[in-house]
Amino acid sequence: MASKTQGAYSDTPLAKKLGVVNNLGGPREVALLGAPPEDLFAWLGELPAEVCFRKRLTAKTALALYFVRTAKQLDACVKTLAEKLPKGASAWIIRPKTHLKPDFGENDVRNGGLAVGLVDYKICSVSEEWSGLKFAWRKSGKSNKTGKK
Repeated sequence: MASKTQGAYSDTPLAKKLGVVNNLGGPREVALLGAPPEDLFAWLGELPAEVCFRKRLTAKTALALYFVRTAKQLDACVKTLAEKLPKGASAWIIRPKTHLKPDFGENDVRNGGLAVGLVDYKICSVSEEWSGLKFAWRKSGKSNKTGKK
């Protein structure tokens, strides 16, 4: 039986779950990377005019949605985020779900982010075929799971 909290979360629109839409208002630049599925905008639904999508990371990027399909693309994604994700921004690495048998998994995504100083703090089922982990830069002075800063 689902709790009230679980039910409320499952009713939350995908755009809000991912952080494309937030409660802060004002302009919000979102980078769409790695060839998002054609139906992504249908999944996100109606968006406020303040949300602006770009095909690359910029200094104004608040959020990145990075779609990866292979382990090789994951490596390129992690490298790009390490080099270009602005401090204060967050990024979703969105991958095919396990039943689609990709050549990498959730732990590979998590370990890739951790290796470059990103920390995962949220997971989301994006669709029947896609799942994502949300990352942000590790706060200075905090150690990772291995005790290293």
